[in-house]
Amino acid sequence: MALTHAAVPDAMMWGWHEGMWNDGHMAGWGVRSWGMMLFGLLWMALLVALPVYLVYWLATRSQSDGSTEDSALAVLEERYARGEIDDDEFERRRARLTPDDDR
Repeated sequence: MALTHAAVPDAMMWGWHEGMWNDGHMAGWGVRSWGMMLFGLLWMALLVALPVYLVYWLATRSQSDGSTEDSALAVLEERYARGEIDDDEFERRRARLTPDDDR
């Protein structure tokens, strides 16, 4: 027998007392245990949500950057509708703003 008294764990180590360790396994799920688990889940959610939000923000930001020609054309059409520019000026500026395929 290679086991001696020093190698055999003490009875207090295996939970023969009050506390979280009962009968050699973790049976006492107290308020602190649930709080720690909730805190860990919140951190995991943050680690997932932050990159997802950054990807969403970058995707929506890059889509809105391409609409400058559309907004310029909308302003031109508003000025034409209010009568601030005449037909020739509207056609000249619209030709500059739109590609040849759209005309």
